[in-house]
Amino acid sequence: MNLPINMSIYKELERRIIDMEYQPGDAINEKELIEEFGVSRTPIREAILKLSEKGLLDLKPRVGTFVTQVDLQSVKHAYEVKKNLEGLAAELAAQRATSAQINELYEIINRFENYDIVDDYKACIKDDQRFHRVVREASNNPMLIEMLEELNIKTARFLQYINYVLEDVNWFKASLTHMASAIKAHDKEKARMTTEEHTQEFLDQMSRRFFGRA
Repeated sequence: MNLPINMSIYKELERRIIDMEYQPGDAINEKELIEEFGVSRTPIREAILKLSEKGLLDLKPRVGTFVTQVDLQSVKHAYEVKKNLEGLAAELAAQRATSAQINELYEIINRFENYDIVDDYKACIKDDQRFHRVVREASNNPMLIEMLEELNIKTARFLQYINYVLEDVNWFKASLTHMASAIKAHDKEKARMTTEEHTQEFLDQMSRRFFGRA
C-alpha cells in the first residue's frame, strides 16, 4: 500500500535523521526539499511539523529548522521504558507469531555470523532493530507497536550517532537466539524473561559507557 505523499516524505526524512545523513544541528532547507521531492510546500511543511512533534526537528521562528541534538537523558529513559514493553511484545509474540515471522528472526540471527562487527556496525544496528521490530509486529497489538516504535526512534538514532559496535557479539547472538527460541516454542514466560534480560544487559552496557548515573 502506497503511503500518502506527506507521510512518505516524513518517513524518508525520519530515516535520514536516524541514520545520521542529517547530523544534529544541521539546517533543513524547505525549498531544497520541495525541489527534491517535486511537491508543493504543504506536504513538506506537514512532514517537518510531524518530525518536530517527534522531537527530531527544532523549529526556530525567523531563524530556521534544525535537526535536534541527541539527548542522552532521554535515550536512557527510553531504554528503561523499553525493557518491560519489549518483554510484553515478546510474550504476546510467543502466542501470536506466524511461521514467517519466526523464520525471519532466525534469518536475522544467521546474518550476524557473516558481519564484521566493526566494519558492518551499521548493518548490525539495522538488523538488531529489525529483529525487535519483527517481534513487535508479531505481538499483533497496534498500541504496543506504536509506543515501541516511538521509543525506537530515540534509541536507533543514538546508536547510529555513537557508531555503536557490539561489545560481545557471542553474547548478543546467544541472547537473540534465546528470545527467538522461546517465541518459536510458544513459551510466553521465557520469551518475556529473555527479552527483558537482553534489554537490561544492553542498558547496563550503555550506562557504563555513556549514561553514568544520569
